[in-house]
Amino acid sequence: MIRYADLEVGKEYRNKGGGTFRCVNYSYDNIYIMRNVLSGWTFYAHNITMYPNGSIEWDYSTDGHFE
Repeated sequence: MIRYADLEVGKEYRNKGGGTFRCVNYSYDNIYIMRNVLSGWTFYAHNITMYPNGSIEWDYSTDGHFE
């Protein structure tokens, strides 16, 4: 497990709990702007963890909205 993973902007990642999310941008301090590829729900994901299989999860999200 990689705590505070460095994501690649533009790349899609599978959430450990389900769903696929595109990394839209890096904000700051391990906060990434993520977008659900199916719904367009966009949010700030805080403290992302990456698992050995490449899936990710985050501690919490803020400022969610539909694009």
